[in-house]
Amino acid sequence: MKRKRKQAAEDSLGEFIRQAWNVIEPANPYIHGWHIDAIAMHLDGIEDGDINRLLINIPPGHMKSLLVAVLWPSYLWGPRNQPHLRFLCVSHSQNLAIRDSTKMRRLITSDWYQENWGDRFTLTSDQNAKTKFENDHLGFREAVAAGSITGSRGDIVIIDDPHSVESAASDQMRASTIEWFLEAVPTRLNNPEKSSIVVIMQRLHEGDVSGTILEKNLGYTHLMLPAEYDPLRS
Repeated sequence: MKRKRKQAAEDSLGEFIRQAWNVIEPANPYIHGWHIDAIAMHLDGIEDGDINRLLINIPPGHMKSLLVAVLWPSYLWGPRNQPHLRFLCVSHSQNLAIRDSTKMRRLITSDWYQENWGDRFTLTSDQNAKTKFENDHLGFREAVAAGSITGSRGDIVIIDDPHSVESAASDQMRASTIEWFLEAVPTRLNNPEKSSIVVIMQRLHEGDVSGTILEKNLGYTHLMLPAEYDPLRS
Protein backbone atom coordinates (compact mmCIF):
# COMPACT_ATOMS: atom_id res chain seq x y z
CA MET A 1 0.00 0.00 0.00
CA LYS A 2 2.78 2.43 0.92
CA ARG A 3 4.60 1.70 -2.34
CA LYS A 4 1.41 2.26 -4.33
CA ARG A 5 0.80 5.60 -2.63
CA LYS A 6 4.34 6.69 -3.38
CA GLN A 7 3.99 5.69 -7.02
CA ALA A 8 0.65 7.49 -7.28
CA ALA A 9 2.22 10.69 -5.91
CA GLU A 10 5.06 10.38 -8.42
CA ASP A 11 2.64 9.91 -11.33
CA SER A 12 0.26 12.75 -10.53
CA LEU A 13 0.70 16.26 -9.18
CA GLY A 14 -2.92 16.15 -8.03
CA GLU A 15 -2.28 13.02 -5.97
CA PHE A 16 0.92 14.50 -4.56
CA ILE A 17 -1.08 17.53 -3.42
CA ARG A 18 -3.62 15.29 -1.67
CA GLN A 19 -0.94 13.34 0.17
CA ALA A 20 1.17 16.38 1.07
CA TRP A 21 -1.73 18.44 2.34
CA ASN A 22 -1.75 17.02 5.88
CA VAL A 23 1.95 17.78 6.18
CA ILE A 24 1.65 21.48 5.42
CA GLU A 25 -1.92 22.10 6.64
CA PRO A 26 -2.59 19.48 9.36
CA ALA A 27 -5.37 21.48 10.99
CA ASN A 28 -7.43 21.98 7.84
CA PRO A 29 -9.08 19.21 5.80
CA TYR A 30 -8.24 19.03 2.13
CA ILE A 31 -11.13 20.06 -0.12
CA HIS A 32 -10.55 19.23 -3.76
CA GLY A 33 -11.77 21.48 -6.56
CA TRP A 34 -11.67 21.12 -10.32
CA HIS A 35 -9.53 24.26 -10.52
CA ILE A 36 -6.69 22.31 -8.89
CA ASP A 37 -6.84 19.75 -11.70
CA ALA A 38 -6.86 22.54 -14.29
CA ILE A 39 -3.79 24.22 -12.80
CA ALA A 40 -1.99 20.89 -12.37
CA MET A 41 -2.64 20.01 -16.01
CA HIS A 42 -1.07 23.26 -17.17
CA LEU A 43 1.91 22.84 -14.85
CA ASP A 44 2.39 19.35 -16.29
CA GLY A 45 2.55 21.07 -19.67
CA ILE A 46 5.55 23.04 -18.47
CA GLU A 47 7.31 19.90 -17.27
CA ASP A 48 6.57 18.20 -20.60
CA GLY A 49 7.96 21.14 -22.56
CA ASP A 50 4.65 22.01 -24.21
CA ILE A 51 4.36 25.33 -22.34
CA ASN A 52 7.07 27.72 -21.20
CA ARG A 53 5.01 30.86 -20.58
CA LEU A 54 1.93 30.44 -18.41
CA LEU A 55 -0.48 33.05 -17.02
CA ILE A 56 -3.03 31.90 -14.44
CA ASN A 57 -5.70 34.32 -13.22
CA ILE A 58 -7.52 33.17 -10.11
CA PRO A 59 -9.17 34.94 -7.16
CA PRO A 60 -7.55 34.82 -3.70
CA GLY A 61 -8.38 31.98 -1.34
CA HIS A 62 -7.97 29.13 -3.83
CA MET A 63 -4.53 27.86 -2.59
CA LYS A 64 -2.72 29.33 -5.59
CA SER A 65 0.46 30.10 -3.64
CA LEU A 66 0.57 26.71 -1.96
CA LEU A 67 -0.02 24.87 -5.20
CA VAL A 68 2.33 26.74 -7.52
CA ALA A 69 5.07 28.08 -5.24
CA VAL A 70 5.25 25.32 -2.60
CA LEU A 71 3.80 21.99 -3.75
CA TRP A 72 4.77 22.07 -7.42
CA PRO A 73 8.52 22.74 -6.90
CA SER A 74 8.55 20.05 -4.17
CA TYR A 75 6.87 17.65 -6.60
CA LEU A 76 9.42 18.31 -9.33
CA TRP A 77 12.43 17.92 -7.03
CA GLY A 78 11.40 14.68 -5.31
CA PRO A 79 8.60 12.66 -6.94
CA ARG A 80 9.64 13.70 -10.47
CA ASN A 81 13.34 13.34 -9.61
CA GLN A 82 14.46 16.69 -10.99
CA PRO A 83 16.38 18.20 -8.07
CA HIS A 84 18.63 20.08 -10.47
CA LEU A 85 15.85 22.59 -11.23
CA ARG A 86 16.41 26.15 -10.05
CA PHE A 87 13.38 28.16 -8.97
CA LEU A 88 13.07 31.91 -8.57
CA CYS A 89 9.88 32.59 -6.64
CA VAL A 90 8.66 36.17 -6.65
CA SER A 91 5.90 38.00 -4.82
CA HIS A 92 5.09 41.67 -4.33
CA SER A 93 6.24 41.32 -0.73
CA GLN A 94 9.46 39.77 0.51
CA ASN A 95 7.58 38.51 3.57
CA LEU A 96 5.13 36.58 1.39
CA ALA A 97 7.96 35.18 -0.71
CA ILE A 98 9.75 34.01 2.45
CA ARG A 99 6.51 32.55 3.86
CA ASP A 100 6.17 30.15 0.93
CA SER A 101 9.89 29.38 0.87
CA THR A 102 9.63 28.33 4.53
CA LYS A 103 6.62 26.14 3.78
CA MET A 104 8.43 24.33 0.99
CA ARG A 105 11.52 23.76 3.11
CA ARG A 106 9.36 22.35 5.91
CA LEU A 107 7.61 20.05 3.44
CA ILE A 108 10.76 18.62 1.85
CA THR A 109 12.38 18.08 5.26
CA SER A 110 9.25 16.42 6.72
CA ASP A 111 9.34 12.77 7.76
CA TRP A 112 6.78 11.87 5.07
CA TYR A 113 8.74 13.47 2.24
CA GLN A 114 12.09 12.19 3.43
CA GLU A 115 10.78 8.65 3.81
CA ASN A 116 9.64 8.65 0.20
CA TRP A 117 12.18 10.81 -1.65
CA GLY A 118 14.92 11.66 0.79
CA ASP A 119 17.38 9.55 -1.18
CA ARG A 120 17.06 11.76 -4.26
CA PHE A 121 18.64 14.93 -2.88
CA THR A 122 19.79 16.59 0.31
CA LEU A 123 19.85 20.26 1.25
CA THR A 124 23.30 21.75 1.50
CA SER A 125 24.44 23.12 4.83
CA ASP A 126 26.20 26.20 3.42
CA GLN A 127 23.12 27.50 1.54
CA ASN A 128 20.05 26.74 3.62
CA ALA A 129 18.37 30.01 4.52
CA LYS A 130 14.78 31.26 4.51
CA THR A 131 15.34 33.27 1.35
CA LYS A 132 17.36 30.63 -0.51
CA PHE A 133 18.10 26.95 -0.03
CA GLU A 134 20.10 24.71 -2.34
CA ASN A 135 20.47 20.96 -2.76
CA ASP A 136 23.38 18.72 -3.62
CA HIS A 137 22.32 18.61 -7.30
CA LEU A 138 22.81 22.40 -7.50
CA GLY A 139 19.10 23.05 -7.69
CA PHE A 140 17.77 25.85 -5.51
CA ARG A 141 14.68 27.80 -4.53
CA GLU A 142 15.18 31.51 -4.03
CA ALA A 143 12.55 33.89 -2.67
CA VAL A 144 12.68 37.48 -3.92
CA ALA A 145 10.41 40.51 -3.98
CA ALA A 146 9.19 41.93 -7.27
CA GLY A 147 11.70 44.49 -8.49
CA SER A 148 14.74 42.83 -6.87
CA ILE A 149 15.33 39.84 -9.12
CA THR A 150 18.59 41.21 -10.55
CA GLY A 151 21.52 38.88 -9.89
CA SER A 152 19.48 35.69 -9.78
CA ARG A 153 18.88 33.26 -12.62
CA GLY A 154 16.66 30.19 -12.76
CA ASP A 155 15.08 27.46 -14.85
CA ILE A 156 11.57 28.36 -13.66
CA VAL A 157 10.50 31.83 -12.53
CA ILE A 158 7.27 31.78 -10.50
CA ILE A 159 5.64 35.19 -10.10
CA ASP A 160 2.86 35.01 -7.53
CA ASP A 161 0.85 38.25 -7.22
CA PRO A 162 3.43 40.81 -8.41
CA HIS A 163 1.10 43.65 -7.34
CA SER A 164 -0.36 44.38 -3.96
CA VAL A 165 -3.82 45.94 -3.88
CA GLU A 166 -2.25 49.28 -2.97
CA SER A 167 0.52 49.19 -5.59
CA ALA A 168 -1.90 48.18 -8.36
CA ALA A 169 -3.99 51.29 -7.62
CA SER A 170 -0.95 53.55 -7.98
CA ASP A 171 -0.09 54.49 -11.57
CA GLN A 172 3.55 55.01 -10.68
CA MET A 173 3.99 51.79 -8.70
CA ARG A 174 2.08 49.75 -11.27
CA ALA A 175 4.21 51.15 -14.09
CA SER A 176 7.38 50.34 -12.16
CA THR A 177 6.29 46.72 -11.72
CA ILE A 178 5.39 46.44 -15.41
CA GLU A 179 8.79 47.80 -16.42
CA TRP A 180 10.49 45.29 -14.12
CA PHE A 181 8.41 42.44 -15.54
CA LEU A 182 9.10 43.33 -19.18
CA GLU A 183 12.77 44.24 -18.88
CA ALA A 184 14.28 42.37 -15.92
CA VAL A 185 12.39 39.07 -15.68
CA PRO A 186 13.22 37.73 -19.19
CA THR A 187 16.94 38.26 -18.53
CA ARG A 188 16.84 36.05 -15.43
CA LEU A 189 16.23 32.78 -17.28
CA ASN A 190 19.00 30.19 -17.60
CA ASN A 191 17.79 29.37 -21.11
CA PRO A 192 15.61 32.06 -22.76
CA GLU A 193 14.03 29.49 -25.10
CA LYS A 194 13.46 26.56 -22.73
CA SER A 195 13.24 28.07 -19.25
CA SER A 196 9.75 28.90 -18.02
CA ILE A 197 7.88 31.81 -16.51
CA VAL A 198 4.69 31.19 -14.55
CA VAL A 199 2.58 34.18 -13.52
CA ILE A 200 -0.29 33.45 -11.14
CA MET A 201 -2.30 36.35 -9.79
CA GLN A 202 -5.63 37.93 -9.08
CA ARG A 203 -6.66 40.72 -11.42
CA LEU A 204 -6.39 44.11 -9.75
CA HIS A 205 -6.32 46.57 -12.66
CA GLU A 206 -6.76 46.52 -16.42
CA GLY A 207 -3.15 47.64 -16.72
CA ASP A 208 -1.61 45.14 -14.31
CA VAL A 209 0.94 42.47 -15.30
CA SER A 210 -1.83 40.21 -16.61
CA GLY A 211 -3.27 43.00 -18.71
CA THR A 212 0.16 43.74 -20.12
CA ILE A 213 0.75 40.10 -21.03
CA LEU A 214 -2.58 39.90 -22.85
CA GLU A 215 -2.39 43.31 -24.51
CA LYS A 216 1.11 42.77 -25.84
CA ASN A 217 0.47 39.16 -26.92
CA LEU A 218 3.59 37.93 -25.17
CA GLY A 219 2.94 34.29 -26.04
CA TYR A 220 1.57 33.12 -22.71
CA THR A 221 -0.86 30.26 -22.37
CA HIS A 222 -3.73 31.82 -20.41
CA LEU A 223 -5.72 29.91 -17.81
CA MET A 224 -8.51 32.06 -16.39
CA LEU A 225 -10.41 30.74 -13.37
CA PRO A 226 -13.16 33.19 -12.35
CA ALA A 227 -14.80 33.00 -8.93
CA GLU A 228 -18.24 32.86 -10.52
CA TYR A 229 -19.51 31.21 -13.68
CA ASP A 230 -19.88 33.65 -16.56
CA PRO A 231 -21.82 32.22 -19.52
CA LEU A 232 -20.34 34.86 -21.82
CA ARG A 233 -16.91 33.28 -21.34
CA SER A 234 -17.96 29.68 -21.89
